[in-house]
Amino acid sequence: MPGQALSRLLDRLPFGRNIIDGVPAAPPQHLPHREPTHVFQGFDSLPQAHGPRKLGTGITLLVHHPRPRPTRDHVLRVMTYNILLGGERRELLERYFATMEETGRMPDVIALQEASQPTAVELARDYGFHLTYQGRDVGGPVVNGKAILSRHPIREAAHFTYDFPDDARAAAIARQGYVGELDEDRGALFALLDVHGHTVALYDVHHSLGDSGINAGQVWQLQAILHARDGVPSIALGDFNANINVKHYYSLLPSPIRKHEPTETVKDYESRYGDVHPSVGDWGVGNIADVRVRRALHALEHELPDPLRRARELRVRMPDGSHMKPDEARELLVAGTYPKNSEQWLRLQDVADMSTLNSLPDGRGVVPATGKRFDTFFASRLLEPLLLEVDHSTEASDHLPSLADFQLSDRHH
Repeated sequence: MPGQALSRLLDRLPFGRNIIDGVPAAPPQHLPHREPTHVFQGFDSLPQAHGPRKLGTGITLLVHHPRPRPTRDHVLRVMTYNILLGGERRELLERYFATMEETGRMPDVIALQEASQPTAVELARDYGFHLTYQGRDVGGPVVNGKAILSRHPIREAAHFTYDFPDDARAAAIARQGYVGELDEDRGALFALLDVHGHTVALYDVHHSLGDSGINAGQVWQLQAILHARDGVPSIALGDFNANINVKHYYSLLPSPIRKHEPTETVKDYESRYGDVHPSVGDWGVGNIADVRVRRALHALEHELPDPLRRARELRVRMPDGSHMKPDEARELLVAGTYPKNSEQWLRLQDVADMSTLNSLPDGRGVVPATGKRFDTFFASRLLEPLLLEVDHSTEASDHLPSLADFQLSDRHH
């Protein structure tokens, strides 16, 4: 379409993105709808999930734990984690959360994507979390479940399902050439928390990968939900299926200088990871190489900034439990400490860009570096990010857990 072609042209010109961002965006054509919520005191009366994936009926469940475990003082620790098809690698997943609890690293709040109802209920019940959960695998399109587990009281919960008209779905499937995930209805799971007397709103999302136009529309619909609670400190978190690291198409800085910088442009990604089309995404892939997705995310960041740009500390927890900072990994890469594409070089790339997406080994048994940060947080300026960590110590999913510590203050009342 002419408008899309103009956006792509401006995106590739110096200062073009400023022109794009300066043009007010039209309100989303489609708005999400709120699913019903059922409230339970304890887990004993909770109805069991049926169906092949045990995802539920589409009704949002809010379960108050009778004996929640204590929370941290003055700091809110939050995790987002896509646990892969309801916790497919169950033994590794159980071991990971058991270790988190034993070592005192268990977050106060956990947002899960691709969660089944039994997995979410078991984690919440056994580790002392209140729970809100939503999923559906009967009487409608198959969707992956989402859950928010919180040791802070949950005052309100709801699932907002994004509007996805039949004609838009059919057109997206035709563009992709197959159905894939496009038969799923995505949305945002909302929870209103009482954090030591402060009200904090959470929005747990799992956005579409297969079509960039659909992905961008979902970000705009998320913002419509956020606007309904203006003034409430908020965190939007989850699997955005867009490489949040990539902010621009290219930079005016020359390549010798850019090599010291994070992977923030499409051109950076091409030079460090390879072909942008399958890797970062083009118009047919729900990713941030599409200017429409980037523009929607820029608008979201204007209201809820990316903590990667604000956190006092950035780090990656390594498989042996040690920590490495992205700047440390980047220094080793720039210094040429390890040969390019060696195992050590690839893992340093993962750390340098705080990648949250794992890759399977290629035909030579080498695990590529993805450079993809799909899983992240966007948080109100009233919530100061102290720490952002990506945890590489588990292989329980094709995604890696991301954790953030936020500082609360009296201004949040």
